[in-house]
Amino acid sequence: MTPQTEHNEKAIAFSKKFVLSTNWRMPRSSSMFTKPSWQLHKFQELKSELNFVKNKLDNFNSETWHAHTTKMNPAGLVIGHLKKNIRPDFLTQAWCKFYEILGNSSLLTQERTSKANFNSVHLCEAPGAFISALNHYISLNHRNLNFDWLAMTLNPYHESNGQPDIITDDRLILNTLDKWEFGPDYTGDIFQPKYHEHLLETVSKRFVDGVSLVTADGSIDCQNDPGEQECTVMRLHNYEVMVGLNILKDRGSFVLKTFTIFECNTICRIYLLCCLFESVEIQKPATSKSGNSEIYIVCKDYKGRKFAEPFIQSFFESENHENAMFPLRQIPRTFINEIFKCSSYFSNLQIRTIERNIRSWFLKAEYYNEMKDIQSYVCKEFIKRYNLKPIREDQTLMSKNVSKNYKKKTFDVSYAEKMSRRDLSLREEAEILYKDMTKFCNLENNIWNKNVSVRCKKSNIDVSQVKFCMGKPVTKVRGSKFCDGSLLDCRNKIIDKFPYVERTSDKKTRSSYFKSQLKNCRSDITVCDLTDIYLENRINNVKLQYNCLHAILDSLKHTTNDMLLIGYPLHTQIAIGCLFAMSGMFESYAILKPDCNCGHAFAFFGLQRNIRWLDILYKVLDNILPTSDDYTDSDKALISLLPIQHLIEQKSYHEIVELNNLCLLYEVKPILLDFLRP
Repeated sequence: MTPQTEHNEKAIAFSKKFVLSTNWRMPRSSSMFTKPSWQLHKFQELKSELNFVKNKLDNFNSETWHAHTTKMNPAGLVIGHLKKNIRPDFLTQAWCKFYEILGNSSLLTQERTSKANFNSVHLCEAPGAFISALNHYISLNHRNLNFDWLAMTLNPYHESNGQPDIITDDRLILNTLDKWEFGPDYTGDIFQPKYHEHLLETVSKRFVDGVSLVTADGSIDCQNDPGEQECTVMRLHNYEVMVGLNILKDRGSFVLKTFTIFECNTICRIYLLCCLFESVEIQKPATSKSGNSEIYIVCKDYKGRKFAEPFIQSFFESENHENAMFPLRQIPRTFINEIFKCSSYFSNLQIRTIERNIRSWFLKAEYYNEMKDIQSYVCKEFIKRYNLKPIREDQTLMSKNVSKNYKKKTFDVSYAEKMSRRDLSLREEAEILYKDMTKFCNLENNIWNKNVSVRCKKSNIDVSQVKFCMGKPVTKVRGSKFCDGSLLDCRNKIIDKFPYVERTSDKKTRSSYFKSQLKNCRSDITVCDLTDIYLENRINNVKLQYNCLHAILDSLKHTTNDMLLIGYPLHTQIAIGCLFAMSGMFESYAILKPDCNCGHAFAFFGLQRNIRWLDILYKVLDNILPTSDDYTDSDKALISLLPIQHLIEQKSYHEIVELNNLCLLYEVKPILLDFLRP
């Protein structure tokens, strides 16, 4: 790296931005999505140039390449310095990027904050770093401001949401759950019908002074086709813009993450924003890795919903969003030329970074040493430029760091290897999945060790804490706070693709086995075995939950003192809530050590006949099934009966997670072994 190159790196670190012209002539809202999409040759050439360079990375191992680019990142020291000296309550790369945008863009000038209240809404926000950065910025720079916010994201507690769509880090969500809006069906899906109307109604009631700032930081996993990232996220970004325009107040600001600018609907979307805002600037923060495509559109001084409403209405009434948002003839040539310069500018920055990172791969030590000076400069400049200081603990969003996260396991493969997996035979895929499953085999040496059970006291949950939450029926469990997400994802792939193998044990065998695990087992113990119900309903979770609870209530009628519950699947909030409700009806309970053939079981001791909890279980039974049998999106079913915070704060939470993980392993290993048997 020459001295000139080093000087250039320092010079451009905080100046990667492009100001767009505004006050263009409005396109016709009636023409939205009425004509086929169009392409412009020079933009497609730019796309090809970028993809040609990106394709050079296909054979690099993804994890080692990530480690290399981290060391080559000019802003690589910023997070470490902030963590040590500033100590934000939710520090991530996204925190740094948005703090930088706030410092660069005057989104909270005195004119904008002359009133006592500043309200923001954050779309597709998980895990919540933008909110934390905004809170920190306001605490330092606008201390007299009354800051309130609302956020939406895919709901990590709705079990129909799973990997790779959801963010597993829910620390902020869990601490501020009353400030998260998951929409009418409780999934948090921005595409759910009438979501924009629901959110408008919600913010209108919540924020009397209106919404001053909307951010949209959404994305979609594009790892399977990185060359088409822009097209993959197109629908999401269009929805974010229309939902944001629908709730933002006059003179408000809007910050939208986007990626490359090659396709017609990205060009149309930016043109519309330039028509509706007085100021539009595209930024690439210094703390955004320069080798990726992300850029941020910062829009200020919204002309108002009265100008945007025709476009919002046409958008949500349109049936074919694959068409062009606007015909090409409605986009001025001068704007096309301007946005092409913008697109070229950011694409060339990315190309230059990737080429540099490839060169440095072969001379790592030399480049790493030369990068240290740049990293030191960027870190010092970041702190100086934005005058960063710690804030008081009472100003933070999280007074305690609650974390019950089981992180997604990453598998160490290159992009080329990942693509080759798409064309595997079923047997080859089974071999890969079995290899992946072996990463979880240490689960068998877990909390039980030599013990046969884990004794638990009854839950400390009271009937007064019961709160029924209705939403979209969870017919298939794709995510859960009560097991490892990547293990559950593996299980679902295996169940979908390979013949199911049932355990050889029968009811009598299972009953005898688990009774033998209990010391001084009473002869009159009631046995409720749900294993067969699970096998009959494993592909429809709604019916599974209903039939399991029906059987449990029937067994409780005949229980005089103790009860043995076998095979109850505990992946959902409903099931966990029912388990804790049952524990409230007995003096104590135990989680028995799972068996690869007999499954898992719980033992409850000393029935107390708590009628209040019994009534709750009957109400649960009445509300589990959706309102009709066809399970359409508009149907509602019971999602939970107790707030998620209460469920994961129980002392037995960790043991239940370990139990579920081991049960998932025991369920799918025989399926793969049977399929792979010579």
